[in-house]
Amino acid sequence: MWSPIGLNAHYCAALFDVSIRNIVAITKRMAWIEAISELWCVQHHYMNLDMFSMAYVADMTETLYNLVLL
Repeated sequence: MWSPIGLNAHYCAALFDVSIRNIVAITKRMAWIEAISELWCVQHHYMNLDMFSMAYVADMTETLYNLVLL
């Protein structure tokens, strides 16, 4: 796949471990949980996100966690 949309679909399918034919199985909740996981990795210094302060990352994480998982 060479188009940006096709590449993005392929990346999402690989990230969530689904077949490209079953890409509709990816839910919004799954995507938000992935975002929260990445923010936790930033908080624990496994990943880097230089454009935001650690306080802002912590606030984003808590807000998303409360919206999505509670």
